[in-house]
Amino acid sequence: MKPLSVFASTLIAIPFLLHAKAPKELLKEAQANAAQSKKDVLMIFSGSGWHPRSKSFEEKVLKTDPFKKAMGKDFVQVLFEVPRTRDEAHEQILELEQDYHFKTIPSVVLTDFKGRPYAYSSETRENAAEYLKHLGEMHQVRVDRDKAFAAAFEEKDLKRAELYVNALKALPQNFIRDYYAPELTLIAEADKDGKTGYVAEIKKAEALKQEKARYNMMFRDKKYDDIIKASKKDGENLKGEDAQRIQMYEVQALYSLKKYDEAVTAIGAMKKLAPESELGKQADKFSEQIKGAKTRAAKIKEMAKNPKPRKPIVSKPVAIVTDINELKKDAKTAEEDLVKAIATEKDLQKAKSEVDQKIKTAEVALNALREAGKKADTVLKNAVTEREKLARKAQAMKDVVENHEAMEKRKRDISELEKRASALQKQADDLRKQADKIKKGK
Repeated sequence: MKPLSVFASTLIAIPFLLHAKAPKELLKEAQANAAQSKKDVLMIFSGSGWHPRSKSFEEKVLKTDPFKKAMGKDFVQVLFEVPRTRDEAHEQILELEQDYHFKTIPSVVLTDFKGRPYAYSSETRENAAEYLKHLGEMHQVRVDRDKAFAAAFEEKDLKRAELYVNALKALPQNFIRDYYAPELTLIAEADKDGKTGYVAEIKKAEALKQEKARYNMMFRDKKYDDIIKASKKDGENLKGEDAQRIQMYEVQALYSLKKYDEAVTAIGAMKKLAPESELGKQADKFSEQIKGAKTRAAKIKEMAKNPKPRKPIVSKPVAIVTDINELKKDAKTAEEDLVKAIATEKDLQKAKSEVDQKIKTAEVALNALREAGKKADTVLKNAVTEREKLARKAQAMKDVVENHEAMEKRKRDISELEKRASALQKQADDLRKQADKIKKGK
């Protein structure tokens, strides 16, 4: 795999040795530079070392001076070199693929400095001027997003929810669940009755994604009986097209087990659930395909039991041509089945990778929570110790205050008694004087 590189075309220059760092480190530094310079991040996933279209895009657009100069006004750019095969890819490139959902190369993802994506494109242009125009149109999406969010925040109740919904619908929908949870929460709070239906729509899309991943894992492990049981259980409380979708997993499992008649019966039951749906309309076609597969399987089995002897061309040329045509048909069918199997394997590998990444992310989050719990225990213990210390200090201060107040009260009482004693003494002296006068008068 070629080393990752970051073009030094931004105003906030990224260090020369960044190519030695892991992809997510590059992205983190680009986001930090974008935050400092109040710009967005332009993520480019390319493969110029082996992919002709990527090489042409870099030479005609990315490496040109006009593009570097104009792009640097609004973006910090980070370029990731994607190898030919997944086995060659850095683990974090695969994680970025899952995080930002790029499917082809070259692809660009535009995010704000916080890492929240708002535009995605796999389009290229013939020159820098045309691509800069395309880039400007995508950048305007973020400007409009922020204005819409600000306007929504000023409103209340359903009006607020509607403005947030309109703003989010202007963004790529596969980013909403992972990157715009705060806005979804605000919508749910403002639209408690769910009149916009948007939050429910996003939740349903996420549920379908998880459902598909779960069944794909069972198909990968060839747990066909488990798939049939799960399909029956999951479909118990569903109706219409939702029930049809679940029942198709059962059909596929029965087909994989070569239980063709049961698969045809399951398709008939599926059709009755919603005859006018897309699956309902295609039910007869599915049945014919399965019946054809059953016929081919029986024919192959019979041919294996009674192989036809090879005959000279001169003896029965017509018969041989017929056999060859049959073999060609079987070969074409086998090739089509192989293509489907390869596609299924690719989907299953991708689903497994997504599940593994979620498990890894959950483990990281769990470890972080454990560390946070330990820190919280330490902080709590220190807080308890400090509280006890302050309680003792407060009690001591209270005792001092109470003692002081008691002493002051005693002083006041003594002073009052002294005054009363002085008054009584004066009265006694006056009485003695009067008594002396009375005695002298006698």
